[in-house]
Amino acid sequence: MPTSRRDFLKLAGGTAIAAAVAHPALSWAAPSTNPAANDPILHLLNRISYSPRPEAVERARQIGIEAYLDEQLDPDSLDDSALDARLTDLPILFMDRRTAHRMENREYRTYMALTEGAVVRAVYTERQLLERMVEFWTDHFNIPSDELGPDLQIMHREVIRKNALGSFRSLLFGTAQSPAMLSYLDNYLNVAEHPNENYAREIMELHSLGVDGGYTETDVKEVARAFTGWTIQDSTETGFYFDSSVHDTDEKQILGHTLPANRGIEDGLHVLSILTNHPSTANFICRKLCIRFVSDSPPQTLIDSAAAIWMQTLGDIKAVLRHIFLAPEFYQSAGQKLRRPLDFFIGALRATGTEFRDYYVMEAMLQDLAQIPFGWHPPDGYPDVAGAWMNSGGLLARWNIAMSLTHSAYSEQDSGMIPHLHERIGSTATVGELVDAVSLQVFATILPADSRSPFIAYVSDGAGAQIPVTPHLLSQKLGTLYGLMLASPLYQWR
Repeated sequence: MPTSRRDFLKLAGGTAIAAAVAHPALSWAAPSTNPAANDPILHLLNRISYSPRPEAVERARQIGIEAYLDEQLDPDSLDDSALDARLTDLPILFMDRRTAHRMENREYRTYMALTEGAVVRAVYTERQLLERMVEFWTDHFNIPSDELGPDLQIMHREVIRKNALGSFRSLLFGTAQSPAMLSYLDNYLNVAEHPNENYAREIMELHSLGVDGGYTETDVKEVARAFTGWTIQDSTETGFYFDSSVHDTDEKQILGHTLPANRGIEDGLHVLSILTNHPSTANFICRKLCIRFVSDSPPQTLIDSAAAIWMQTLGDIKAVLRHIFLAPEFYQSAGQKLRRPLDFFIGALRATGTEFRDYYVMEAMLQDLAQIPFGWHPPDGYPDVAGAWMNSGGLLARWNIAMSLTHSAYSEQDSGMIPHLHERIGSTATVGELVDAVSLQVFATILPADSRSPFIAYVSDGAGAQIPVTPHLLSQKLGTLYGLMLASPLYQWR
């Protein structure tokens, strides 16, 4: 008698997989064991990539953890020509500012290009850690793309991407002079006669010191005065312009520093230097990095040691990341991070090899997941902890998308997708080989026996791992097997 997905629950017994399907409200619970729990290499690649590919794990085993990490921290050393070829279809991502602003329907066209570009890069790049850090800084300096697309695209390319593994100083100075940021947080309206405090507040609360970073309301007002005259003028090459005629030239007191009178743009540059070098900035951003890459409640010892490296290196991002990823606390955190929706989506694409013929199919899936790249409107960026995403609607969206990506291989209708499930798994003779082949694509490892057995029982209808794989069995079981693995708590938590 064939085994259905419902029967699969009974075969899985009391495992986390069974709870996931039978009780959606409970499915967010992390499984008691994680495929990477006893494998430091797999754990590292799980965190520094969107979803490790088997060949990447094999290379890391050959050269060792530190050497592999150093390769990822030096992205220019990695051949990304395959990705570059795909990006030729997205010329908007490479336009200069004036060309981008001359396009018809420029806001929506840039929104589309940014959305598709983020997914394509994350799925196909060999420079996985770079892409993860681009996403981190995109959240940190968050600006939505639906109204500021052309200028956001320039900031994203010229500031975020270029400095994602560089220095924090370059990121802070670059975003401060970006027309996208100046417009989004209203500093283009900031003049001596009527100071606008929006950017002054957010640069301290969200971009540098953190809400508990030691600044006062007086500091906010003084920083706003320092940034008067930082505005936008389309006649300049970058769009940034300092208008000295509306700058407040009086003396200012900021975080214990005196900014002397009768200066111009130097006031704002001085503030950026103060914020860059402040200990609160080191602590705030190192905490965020640890939350992103370690756990929702990272050990204070790791935050403190990372902040010390930050201060020693003046905000050298590579040095801080290397310290975090080689720290003992990092290797004790396997299975403690829930994939965010976009992380899940990109990982599923990497595992299945699914490609989109239709942009709108991809966009609809991202909307269902509630995490379209550049789609968060408040300035704080998409949430980074599990509790923000743990709801029944989010779970259902993940399940539906896992099944859509995998069952499109057998759909007679034009799904707008091109699946590559068969190419990924190759030829398998038995059910055991089939389950292991799919496991290798989804988890980059073969699952241990207790996690493997429910999948064996499902595919074989309870007959065991040695049952031969036939074309009929593949057509009936492969899509759902892939989907069940992608939707399982074993995959959602890493």
